[in-house]
Amino acid sequence: MMKPRLQDVYRLLMRLALRHPLSLLAVAMLGVLVSLLLTVTHLGFHTDRLDLVSSGNRYKQLDQRYSQEFEQVAQGVVVVIRSPDPERAKSFATALAARWQADPTIEQVLYRIPFETLQDKALFYLSPEALEALREKLQQSQGMLEEFVAQPTLQHLFSVINREITRALVGHMFTDFLANDEGQATALDLGVLGALLRQLHERLNRPDVAQAPWDALFTFDPDGAPQDGFLWSDDRQLLFVLATPKADTGDFDQYRRAAQRIRRDLKDLQRTYPDVEVGLTGGDILESDEMAAAQRDMGVATLLSLAGVACLFVIFFKGVMRPTLAVITLLIGIVWSLGLTTLAVGHLNIFTIVFAPMLIGLGIDYAIHFTTRYEAERRGSENIESALLNTYHGTGTGIVTAALTTAVAFYALAFTDFLGLRELGVITGSGLLLILLATFTVLPALLVLNERWRRARVVERAERTRGKDGAYLEPLYRYPWATLAATLCFAGLSLLALGKVDTDFNLLRLQSAETESVVWAQRIFESSKRSVLVAELMAGSLDDVERKVAALSRLASVEKVDSLLAVLPQDQERKRPLITALRPLLVDMTGPQDVPESIDLEAFRGTLQRLDAKLVGDDEAAQPAAGDAVDQAHEAHRLIAAVLHRIEGMGKAAAEQALLAFQRDVREDLAAKLALLQRNLQAEPVTLADLPSELQTRYVGKTGKYRLFVFPAEDVWDYPALARFVEDLQAVDPDAIGAPVTNYEYIQAIKEGYEKAGLYALCGILLLSFLTFRGAQPTLLAMVPLGVGAVWTLGLMALFNVSFNMANLLFIPLIIGMGIDNGVHLVHRYLAARRHAEQPIPLPRSTGKAVMLSTLTTIVGFGSLMVSQHHGIYSLGLLVTLGVGSVLVASLTTLPSLLALLGSGRQESAPMPAPSRKTSLLKHLLGEGRPS
Repeated sequence: MMKPRLQDVYRLLMRLALRHPLSLLAVAMLGVLVSLLLTVTHLGFHTDRLDLVSSGNRYKQLDQRYSQEFEQVAQGVVVVIRSPDPERAKSFATALAARWQADPTIEQVLYRIPFETLQDKALFYLSPEALEALREKLQQSQGMLEEFVAQPTLQHLFSVINREITRALVGHMFTDFLANDEGQATALDLGVLGALLRQLHERLNRPDVAQAPWDALFTFDPDGAPQDGFLWSDDRQLLFVLATPKADTGDFDQYRRAAQRIRRDLKDLQRTYPDVEVGLTGGDILESDEMAAAQRDMGVATLLSLAGVACLFVIFFKGVMRPTLAVITLLIGIVWSLGLTTLAVGHLNIFTIVFAPMLIGLGIDYAIHFTTRYEAERRGSENIESALLNTYHGTGTGIVTAALTTAVAFYALAFTDFLGLRELGVITGSGLLLILLATFTVLPALLVLNERWRRARVVERAERTRGKDGAYLEPLYRYPWATLAATLCFAGLSLLALGKVDTDFNLLRLQSAETESVVWAQRIFESSKRSVLVAELMAGSLDDVERKVAALSRLASVEKVDSLLAVLPQDQERKRPLITALRPLLVDMTGPQDVPESIDLEAFRGTLQRLDAKLVGDDEAAQPAAGDAVDQAHEAHRLIAAVLHRIEGMGKAAAEQALLAFQRDVREDLAAKLALLQRNLQAEPVTLADLPSELQTRYVGKTGKYRLFVFPAEDVWDYPALARFVEDLQAVDPDAIGAPVTNYEYIQAIKEGYEKAGLYALCGILLLSFLTFRGAQPTLLAMVPLGVGAVWTLGLMALFNVSFNMANLLFIPLIIGMGIDNGVHLVHRYLAARRHAEQPIPLPRSTGKAVMLSTLTTIVGFGSLMVSQHHGIYSLGLLVTLGVGSVLVASLTTLPSLLALLGSGRQESAPMPAPSRKTSLLKHLLGEGRPS
């Protein structure tokens, strides 16, 4: 029979504690020393989210395939630079990259792509339409260029432009030439004039900064943006520097040192660039900031919880010795758990790192129940032996059942497909059993030694006899039908609010919204519609790349596809004749020669004034061309006025120096651009070998496979957008990887894991409780605090606007453990009283006190997490507080009411005496009311 064997075990444990307490403690301490030695020397940390999935997981294998094929891309650190002056932003990026090139904490840095190697083939990057537009610009400006090359002075250049505009006006007045769309091709492009004037005005205002006046005419970019190779956002408001930090695998926050160094570097550089705004984000920085915040907040919460639990112990036990013994027992069990974890698993991960706080919250309950019952027995007996044996017999089975059912709730996680949850289940479940072992061996030995050393006098037995235990908080269930009606009412309201309980699986929202990396991740998306989360696909050939790019570009969830096609020009054979067509316009044109450095300021001003008069002289002259040219004419007029005003304000000498400097800019820039164009005329099509090494390693693998980067159109931190994006990607390529895919699979695995674990745990707990109680009725009664508390919790979640997220799902095994724990102890004590033919008390004082204290310690322990700035940790603390608080109320009201009804139905008896009016509520809570 099971029970006699269990009673024999209790008797053996009691004898060991009485006769060999020091030997038991010596063995326990030996286990502590071995566990500490194993932990310090062999326990590792796994901080990568991919470490949370099993080695056979398909996505982990895909990630390993990608890692073997492609070089790592610098994107874990994203430095965001913003400045009104693009040159200052570029200067900051260059200085930062130079500093990081020699920094051992930075493995890679990318701040610009050296496109200089492609300049001689730049024409192949223009579209056929852009090549046609360039030919037309050269045609219409050919006379002006040839005249300036022959006489390369600023005065002569603007005189030629003035003459060309006069010619255009004459053609317009007598032939209506400019109004004809086809004729516009030969009209002077006022955009060139506007660009020259704009650059001249900039040179006058900033004499020390050289200009590139011919960009408007010789642009190699359809948008007119210079190809400087820097990593700009689409709106050119943000400049990026990308880096890969060196991971410290021995630190739980593996990027902590790198993040600290990076922030120091940015702060140092900003002293030199006070006008530049700098932010820091990226996947690795987000992870580091989250770990740092979690560790900081957990430290504060731990201190608060320890202080709170200590106060509870002192209040309930009216002393510090026995609470201290209970805590020592708990700590010994936790250290044993660390040793077992090292042997069985070998490491902790970002899930299992929380196992110690969980063991503290749940494991302390066993010592509380044992110590509380021992105190009650000790008050009624002068014999330590009988008090200890009665404690084992009276509460041992309840503690064992509670520990086993709670362990089953965690072991159920071991049957999920998610390695992180499996390890959490094994470590926490085994830890609870080891704490149970310490409670039944170490704690009794400590209690015996404490009794002997302090030579305790026996407490008077005034009105106290063994086997008699007063009611605890009896007013809460004195009217059981009313209590049950209130229970059902609150449960009904909670079920009505069920639709308002939401899930929020946005991993970014787990962190504080004020965290720098979170703020800048959001700013990047708002500014450029680009997320720091990028997916990757692999292609076996360029044809496969084209097919996937075409398929992905049609998806509404995809913003942009970055592939080799973006840097390797398309339709190069079609462009060859268009480039050849430029030769007659350029082949005989040489760069301007140097001329004496002089300028006639008055003559130059006169030329500008005459040019201005041509633009705005009368209504006919105000429209020298159709369409955008009207706006260009007005802009040129405004710029001429600004230039003349600036010359007036500078003084003759300063103005002449600035104009001479700009004259050199115009001459040197034209010579460089003509030489570049002429080299392009001789170029062969661009091949893969021509690309900079940074681009080759980004897009091409070691065995010749190609990599595509896919940017989402929506904010994929939000789970619905993430699901759409990943499902669309996988429809094109089931083997897509990257942060969005990892996050999606991570969330899916955790959701499914908790769902499966919850079902397995419920089935296992029901079966174990049935085997323990040997009946359906007591089994269902033991489930009441859990069931009622869970329903009430859902209602409170709606009331407090708490959503389920990836952090607070850990609440599920916690509330199962606490709910089962309370129910098992109360039902076990009720059945024990019935077996002794006593009138059962629905909530005995010693058991009620233990339930109250053990639950309050959990609430204080996890409630302290609400001081955290980390939203995930805060929400876990709030949810556990609401959930465990609901379980406590159900344990003190609903279950005792049901037990009272069962007791009254079993035999009629006098009603329970009401507590004395002189007994305070505090004394009731502490279990000091008058006994029955």
